Amino acid sequence: MSRVGFQKSVRMFHKFSEETMRRRGGDQAGRESIAALAAIEAVLKAERPLTGELLEPLAAFTNLLQSSQLPPDFGNYSLGDALGAVEEAQSELRQNDEQHWEFVPELDAEAAAQLGDFAPPVVEADSGQHAANLRRFVLEAAPNGASQAVLVVGALAEPALPLAELCARFERVTLNDLDLPRLEALVRHAVPEQHRQRVQLERYDASGSYAAFAAGVKRTVEAASSQAEAEQALLAWLQTYDVGAGSAGLGSAEAPPDLAVSAMLLTELGRGYAPCIASALTARGWSASGTEAGPLADALTLLRAFVVQHHLRALSRRAKSAVLISAVSRVDVRTLPNGKAVADGEPRDLLSVERLVERLPSNVEVKDEQSWEWRQDRAGGAVITLIEAVRL
Repeated sequence: MSRVGFQKSVRMFHKFSEETMRRRGGDQAGRESIAALAAIEAVLKAERPLTGELLEPLAAFTNLLQSSQLPPDFGNYSLGDALGAVEEAQSELRQNDEQHWEFVPELDAEAAAQLGDFAPPVVEADSGQHAANLRRFVLEAAPNGASQAVLVVGALAEPALPLAELCARFERVTLNDLDLPRLEALVRHAVPEQHRQRVQLERYDASGSYAAFAAGVKRTVEAASSQAEAEQALLAWLQTYDVGAGSAGLGSAEAPPDLAVSAMLLTELGRGYAPCIASALTARGWSASGTEAGPLADALTLLRAFVVQHHLRALSRRAKSAVLISAVSRVDVRTLPNGKAVADGEPRDLLSVERLVERLPSNVEVKDEQSWEWRQDRAGGAVITLIEAVRL
């Protein structure tokens, strides 16, 4: 994807929006949109860094580009393309700076034990259509080949994965996540004894950032003399994130797996960032409200967006083929007294996009694509999650 091409699209739409406002007038929302386009244009010129409040207008613009509502001259760039262009510009902006962050995914037991805020949640197993759809999609992408290797990244994120079938089909099956004891229990529960010798477990942080993040938060908060000072210092520190997408990996082995599986992991990547900051602030006797709204929350959302994008880049570059399954949006449903189910509010995008493919760079070939709804009943209603699956 060309940074120059995307930059041209932003410039054209910025000019078009300004001309439209001059001719027809506009409201405050229109003026804010134009200001955001000007800021994004400056980011792409390497004149300023991307900051958290610009992620939403950036996603909205790429959604418009992909909607076919604009002339073809604007291009068909995805949010994945846009973030790639932004990273290239930020690398240029920081070319004379010291490297602040590194992608460090492998942790020892002591380091992992300090990352309680990042521990993978215990996920309730689904036995319905969601589980059946997920298992079928994974197995359709998994050829029968005794000499081949499969890697499941973040294996604790989805209990419905067909691990027994994968172990029967592949000679080598690697499962990784932060919690080795839970991975061991998963193997004992899900894999027949005759196939367990094929399984290798890795303690692996798919974000590559959790240990550095936790250490940096602790250091920054302990050095502050007030909550306001701590939040400003945290915001400045978060904006130094400078890991390149090309640094991200999937596992410890150097040889690329024949198949990599990432199931229900995207929305979990970086989930512990805000709780980690909240823990550090409350330990000093301060409020953690800054992690819920405002500049600090925006900065954390942007950091998660880059971490997710790096994982997607690794899936497309570091495996011979890959399966990606993720929640994309979610809506609450409540049941009326007459028994009718109605949406309780608007659907919430979980990845800043309406479709999973919008997070993929446009040069990534999608070989198969499916979607389904996952209904989880709750007291008085339900939560319905849109799940999308792609094979790369």
